[in-house]
Amino acid sequence: MVMVALVAALALSACGSSSKKSESSGAGKTGTAGANVDVTVTDSGKTIKYGVPKSVKGGLTTLTVSNKAKAPHGAQLVLIKGDHTPQEALKVIGAESNKTPEWLRAEGGIGQVAPGKTADASLVLDPGKYMVIDAGPTGGGQPAYSQFTVAGESPGSLPSTPTTVTADKTGKDKYDWKIAGELKSGTQNVTFVSKGKDSLHLIGAFRLNGNASKDQIIKALKSNGKPPKFVDQSSFYTTAVIDGDKKQTTPLEFKTPGKWVLFCPITDRDGGKEHFLEGLVKTVDVK
Repeated sequence: MVMVALVAALALSACGSSSKKSESSGAGKTGTAGANVDVTVTDSGKTIKYGVPKSVKGGLTTLTVSNKAKAPHGAQLVLIKGDHTPQEALKVIGAESNKTPEWLRAEGGIGQVAPGKTADASLVLDPGKYMVIDAGPTGGGQPAYSQFTVAGESPGSLPSTPTTVTADKTGKDKYDWKIAGELKSGTQNVTFVSKGKDSLHLIGAFRLNGNASKDQIIKALKSNGKPPKFVDQSSFYTTAVIDGDKKQTTPLEFKTPGKWVLFCPITDRDGGKEHFLEGLVKTVDVK
């Protein structure tokens, strides 16, 4: 699926299609207390490196991603449970299966950061073994990653944001986008809430050129061909992936005002249909 591949070529690393001309940036510090995870992305030729602390406190966490590389990159946090290894996790991610094992948990992060920019997010992290994986365009092959450990706990709750976007579960294999507050052009921090015990969600967004019906949009998302003219391909943006029944604050970028489409191309852990076929596709007005 061309449209889905643009934003989810790697299910857990939430591969985006942001171009090098993207002006995406963080919306500023979220102002949380608690632990800090500072991630620095650098490159040397085709080699991408992620610099992270070896160990941080769990609980309330401020994730800061500084992209010093030449292309857009992001930071998907993955919790590896039990005796499983990062190599096993990379094998699962590289297989691009629509099924995700229970021991591999999507803990959120930041979907994409433009070159020379910094972005921040607030999360609540459980203790355990983590990977931070490249959530930007990879060009194929194994994504860049690094490892760190979360131990202990920093108390606190997520900071409030003016807008909350919820991937709500409304029934068996049924979902709905619920939005509280305004969606504004530019980059804003929103609270992203993921519902459904066995669900995985991200926020995918693109701008409409003109009008399109819901059926036309779904047909485009399913298509293996060239995206139709009503899809502004330069506007794609995705957040990181989070497990069901989790939430975080995250930057969300709408480059210009107008009509935008919110969608989720991820499936539940046991596979099935992409969530845009189960209700998570919606046209919204961005001021």
